[in-house]
Amino acid sequence: MLRLSRSLYRSPKAFVSSRLVANRTLTTSISQNVGWKSNTSKIIGLTALGASLTAAGYLAFSSPAYSEAPAYAGTVEDPATNLVFPINLNTDNEWKRLIGLGVRAVTFLNMNVYVVGMYMKSEDIGELRKLDGWKNFDRSKFLQDTDLAEKFLDQPYELSIRLVPTRATNTQHLRDGFLRLLMQRMKDQEMTEDEEREVLKAIQEFKSNFVSMRVKKDTEFIFTKTREGGLKLVYEGRDFGTVQNPWLAKNFFMSYLNPNAPSSEAALYDIADGFERLMKEN
Repeated sequence: MLRLSRSLYRSPKAFVSSRLVANRTLTTSISQNVGWKSNTSKIIGLTALGASLTAAGYLAFSSPAYSEAPAYAGTVEDPATNLVFPINLNTDNEWKRLIGLGVRAVTFLNMNVYVVGMYMKSEDIGELRKLDGWKNFDRSKFLQDTDLAEKFLDQPYELSIRLVPTRATNTQHLRDGFLRLLMQRMKDQEMTEDEEREVLKAIQEFKSNFVSMRVKKDTEFIFTKTREGGLKLVYEGRDFGTVQNPWLAKNFFMSYLNPNAPSSEAALYDIADGFERLMKEN
């Protein structure tokens, strides 16, 4: 069970439980833009991109880019790292509620990389209860296939992911892991040539939003899927831009909700627990 912080005594009930951590790694980087003209060339292009990925260790740095993450009233601790997460998150003067959180780890190095938590607006939670397949939420189904998560992410809900590194690193290491996951999801999907070009353009724009800098542990990244289908990046309160591409926004979040290969198994299970509780609330 998670340990509630002292500031929780006036806050809503937390709903976070501990789970096993993921076995996947976060180690590679993306190359420069290439073009594809067919499904075959798409595979070739992705292979070329993958060939340029370089293994990267997570090193400690002496000076951070920004100060510590802001403090919030009403928090819970991740059991694997003792990192504190707010139960309610304010983004652009809008409050969102914590659904679940968990650690992403590199198992073969016995190293935690970051903790990630997903947040959702209360009014959108109410709308989700009306969605087919969700009003009678089946946790086991959510953890077996992608149907419920796909339907959820296709809705115009504003969602946020709060990500906090567990150790000093830099934006390149974090960025490269995200891009590797997006590239794999792109490779696994059928697309037209026009769709491929648009998605690749969005991936490159997302890459460019990660300004090269050192990142101190316990600082805060917030990724938001906007109602319009964009993906917004904020680090320590600084807006690094929004990529207006629904595929990018959906698949970034889907990397945490995909039961077949979740970026964080701990987060996926805890988010499933959170949804189960929320769908039963009056």
